[in-house]
Amino acid sequence: MSRRLGMLALAFAMIWAAGCAASAKDQMAKLQVGMKQPQVEQILGKPEEVKQVKFKGHDDYYEVWQYEMVPDTPLCPSEAIPRFVTGVATLGLAEIAWTNAQAKAHWIYFLDGELVYTSAAFDCLNGEFCQVRRSPARQHSRLMP
Repeated sequence: MSRRLGMLALAFAMIWAAGCAASAKDQMAKLQVGMKQPQVEQILGKPEEVKQVKFKGHDDYYEVWQYEMVPDTPLCPSEAIPRFVTGVATLGLAEIAWTNAQAKAHWIYFLDGELVYTSAAFDCLNGEFCQVRRSPARQHSRLMP
């Protein structure tokens, strides 16, 4: 009986220490300059919004895919169990502290269908730094002004 209990404890410890699912940061780290749009979509999924952005001093519009990324949430037992326990103990109020409660927009820039840059989304300050317009369709890899 004690041997079974020991094996059960060992199995539980292995599950507890098992690797976590990839976080949003991990997914963004997989992106590399030069990747094609289908490769990026395979990693991050479909974007929430597609835009055209033209920066001052640049001749071309960049196709920009916007992703809303929430702060990483634990998906492995070693982090999820304490989160659950504190959530129950505080009647859900601890969830705000765990998640920081706000999603942040990130932009993935493409030129000629290839990834050229990634950044947090930002405001163009009424055209002072750049011009933004909604993309009419995602049929073309390079958008014309």
